[in-house]
Amino acid sequence: MDIEILKEYILENNFIPTILEELGCHHIRKKDGYFQCANPDGDNLTAVCVYENTILTTINYTRDISNCKNIHTDLISLVEFYKNETFPYAVKWICDVLDIDYYSNLNEDLPKSIQLTKMLVEMQSVDTETETEKPLKPIPEKILSYFKPYVNDMFNEDGVSYDTQAEFEIGYDEFTNRITIPIRDDLGNLVGVKARYFYRQVPEDEQKFMYIEKCARSQILYGLYKTINFIKKAQRVFVTEAEKGVQQLYDKGYFEAVATGGSKISKLQIDKLTRLCVPIIFVFDKDITKEELDDIASMFIDGTEIYALIDTIGILNEKESPTDNISKFEQLLEKCIYRLK
Repeated sequence: MDIEILKEYILENNFIPTILEELGCHHIRKKDGYFQCANPDGDNLTAVCVYENTILTTINYTRDISNCKNIHTDLISLVEFYKNETFPYAVKWICDVLDIDYYSNLNEDLPKSIQLTKMLVEMQSVDTETETEKPLKPIPEKILSYFKPYVNDMFNEDGVSYDTQAEFEIGYDEFTNRITIPIRDDLGNLVGVKARYFYRQVPEDEQKFMYIEKCARSQILYGLYKTINFIKKAQRVFVTEAEKGVQQLYDKGYFEAVATGGSKISKLQIDKLTRLCVPIIFVFDKDITKEELDDIASMFIDGTEIYALIDTIGILNEKESPTDNISKFEQLLEKCIYRLK
């Protein structure tokens, strides 16, 4: 679900009071440019204000509903607080209340003027990869039954034990002779299947990675559905490029990781990382320069704590990922962590 579009949909259809009522708020009153109400268990009739702006700015004068110092609280923050849910499930709750599909394309229901504005913004975006991606949609779980539930020696040698491979549902596709990596979204729904060539050495006429079942990579933080509670507990998140990086860290007890699926990072992935409200530590491959990491950090809102593991003392080999060797990862974490923002 595109959060900006969801907020526009709520505004256009005057759904703010509907959501407040479903949350249990009472004495809901329309004011000039905002709604005012009491907390579900409160008697202060002016405790909560939800403003009719594009952010749906929300202030609770008697409760601290903010998980992040650097993010302005909005209506979703209020849902997170009242329902004690993580951000993805708070969005899903709103969709259920409004009787809309979490995976629906609300663009089609927006006024033409807003659709045109959004189209112009997308045309100016440097992230061209997202322009060609289809909307994120769940695919049948039955698809996984087409693959053999076989673990593999190569991943095991690379630090992903057989047990961890099973945990992440790693399999094997006989038809393409590839290792399969199921991709699940924030809610744990299957949305794609990525596949890696079975042998370590990849012939020139073969792709190392391909999607057997395509998905919108830029809309996914791989592993988040499994690691989000660990992230909250650890109060940090490691961000790797490859899905295998999450698996390698998970195998060694670092459960607080997600992957972007590549060195590029989309606006939606940035929004999701920011909403975690914890320090963000990029664990990208050695060939990603500090300048490139600085460019990524600059896309985050001010106040977000952004760090990176940057090998300045020659711990890694030329094409080695920081997660390939847990001992080297821990050396980098101790000696080579740099604040970018």
